[in-house]
Amino acid sequence: MCDSNITAFPLHRQRKLVESIARVLESKNGEDANAFWRSTAKNILVQLSESGIAPGLAEQEVGTLLHAVLGDMASRSAAKLAQ
Repeated sequence: MCDSNITAFPLHRQRKLVESIARVLESKNGEDANAFWRSTAKNILVQLSESGIAPGLAEQEVGTLLHAVLGDMASRSAAKLAQ
C-alpha cells in the first residue's frame, strides 16, 4: 500500500464557511458557544478524515479555521465600533 498526500482547499480560505461559523458564534455565549465550536470542529474533522486527509493535517486545518473565524469576528466587531 502506498501513502498518498491529499490536499484540500484550505478551510480558512472558504469565506462562506468562516463567516457562517463566525455569525453563529457571535450569537452565542459561554458554554453554548463552546459546544457549538466543538461540535462544528468534530464534524469537520470527520469530513476531512473521510476525504482521506491525515489526522494531523486535519487538526491543523481546523486550528487555522478557528483563527480565521476569530479574526473575522474581531474585524466585524472593530467595524461596528468604528461606525
